[in-house]
Amino acid sequence: MTDEQLAYQIAKGIGETGVEGGYDSVTCSTAGDYPSMGISQWEGLDGGRGDTLLNYIDGGSQFAGRTYSDIESSRELDALSTLLDSPQGKEAQNLILANDCLEMYIPELKKVPSFTNPACIIYTGIWCPTSHNVVRRFLQNCAENYDLNNLDILRELFRDQYYIAADVGEEYAEGYSNRAENTYQYVFALGV
Repeated sequence: MTDEQLAYQIAKGIGETGVEGGYDSVTCSTAGDYPSMGISQWEGLDGGRGDTLLNYIDGGSQFAGRTYSDIESSRELDALSTLLDSPQGKEAQNLILANDCLEMYIPELKKVPSFTNPACIIYTGIWCPTSHNVVRRFLQNCAENYDLNNLDILRELFRDQYYIAADVGEEYAEGYSNRAENTYQYVFALGV
């Protein structure tokens, strides 16, 4: 598969599995008081990638540069969610995510030695919104002891070890385990 085809499949997988969120998703970031939005949970405030997304959508700039608590206290969360779920909001998210996959995720995954199985690249690419740098380092650290071109092994690694590598704490272990299984089922069904 070409890089463009891989990027397309990764973006499609992130959107279809909903592992990061739906098009209309708006939550408070775990890293601070700013919105985390859409199918890739782009984070806003002070020129963040979420603000870039908002500026692609007519009417989105009114939410750019604002804290989550400000949007919530102004009772505008539903309006932001509706904006993100609009046809233009969905189109913007799809375009940005496809570009993220091609410009950030694929180049990081290509740094992993002998990592060639398209299904495994798609699988790990769907994890990249958590942090493409952490995903790459995790894979590089596992490469010597595990066959990263085996989809079953990747599922086990991400299910059992990735939350530790991502340093998110035990409270995220179950969610990451579910994500590992859902992502596996999605990629397996592709038959790549």
